[in-house]
Amino acid sequence: MPSVYLIRRTHQSLIRAGTALAQEGHWQLCGQTEQVREAAGQVRLHRPEVLACDLRLLDGNATRLLRELQSQDWRPLVLLLTPASDDLLLFETLRSGGDGYCIDTGSGATLSTALDQLHAGRAAMSPMIARQLLAAFGLTRSQLQLAQCVASGQDLSPAAGNELLSQADQHLLSLVAGGLLTEEIAQRWQLGSAEVEMRFAGLYRQLHRLPQQAAALHSA
Repeated sequence: MPSVYLIRRTHQSLIRAGTALAQEGHWQLCGQTEQVREAAGQVRLHRPEVLACDLRLLDGNATRLLRELQSQDWRPLVLLLTPASDDLLLFETLRSGGDGYCIDTGSGATLSTALDQLHAGRAAMSPMIARQLLAAFGLTRSQLQLAQCVASGQDLSPAAGNELLSQADQHLLSLVAGGLLTEEIAQRWQLGSAEVEMRFAGLYRQLHRLPQQAAALHSA
């Protein structure tokens, strides 16, 4: 059974989430806290497979914790819990090391599903985040007609102006930014929805490399 460490803004939300996960029975809760300042040490001690953390906490936000964890030789997958995908802090926290996010509805089933998704290498992506990713990588949107072609989903040649992403990545971000749902993209590209979600997760991993790439260019 995979393990998760919970960091929630309030004691009540910790209790609700822990109780729901116990009832679902998919995940082992190995620890929990409401404090960012004590979380890094606890995470290193318990070494959970996934860290599920509210975007904002009473003594700080998740970005502070993720930057501290990045300095370690090991870190868990990080699921960010947010009330809305258009929260301006969400993208910066994904950039700091978040591997995916979950819209916090207060439902334990929603959290368990998001944990399962992340553990399987999959993630969600909203149109706003796709637009922010395009901007972060310095890419423009592909033409919708081109991006929807089956061949576009298999184009592994480098995206113009950014060696971290492929043309297929640029097309995928363009489709999401244009409002297409995961299932709609999967249908147009003749893929399974899980494959599309795995590509989303891969884009977040590439986002984590941007600060390193910028530092390398600066030193050169």
